[in-house]
Amino acid sequence: MSSKPVITSFLVAGALALSSCKTVPMPEPSAREFAYVCAAASGDITVDGRLDEDAWQGAEVISTFYPFTPATDPALSPTRARLLWTPTHLYVGIECDDDDIWSYSDQDDAELWNGDVAEFFIRTGSGDKSFYEFVIAPSGALFDAMHASHGGGGYRRFAGWSSGAEVAVTVNGTDGDWRDDDRGYVVELAIPLAAFSSGLPGSTPGAWTFGVFRYNYSKSFDEAQLLMSIPEAPKWGFHYYPGYRPLIFQARK
Repeated sequence: MSSKPVITSFLVAGALALSSCKTVPMPEPSAREFAYVCAAASGDITVDGRLDEDAWQGAEVISTFYPFTPATDPALSPTRARLLWTPTHLYVGIECDDDDIWSYSDQDDAELWNGDVAEFFIRTGSGDKSFYEFVIAPSGALFDAMHASHGGGGYRRFAGWSSGAEVAVTVNGTDGDWRDDDRGYVVELAIPLAAFSSGLPGSTPGAWTFGVFRYNYSKSFDEAQLLMSIPEAPKWGFHYYPGYRPLIFQARK
């Protein structure tokens, strides 16, 4: 695996525009979301968990998330996701407001979803049943897997696959200490397009589909919040790729 720097700060002014004091109302489930237009990056991107390059300003922001489990809290944890692409990589940026940051592990391919994580799932329109999973903890640990199918076996069978992705996370607070109030963390992920079976984005609009997800364990909640960028996941949970949002790759200028 490539190195994954984790930058931790108790007071990072301007580095993260996150606030656990701000909440968003729970959205009503609706019809399948419209296609996401993934912009071509307008410049170089340094994977440092900051999303401060000009290129990120040209990415559409996904800010509407839905509860997967029955919500027992008055509002969902604010989350924002962006995607960009280059001829060689797919970039994913996820900002997570969080007042109680906790990583289950700092080891790659561990069961990271037992703690706070941001997750990205994608299908590449290859015509088979395969799909890809990326799970990133605030610690910077990465779980990545290529699932041959829903029925092909559990995560342990497919966790040995490596995407070669580069990951960086910035943490505004303290990872693992519930006694203080954190602000949140930002995940930046660069996935080589060569890792996907389809290689490069196909010419068929919407053939690729994706979902962004989150586990948030907090001292502020009665139950952990499981959030998703798609309205429904009635079967297979976050692995329910029939509900993923179509991904359109904007032509490079």
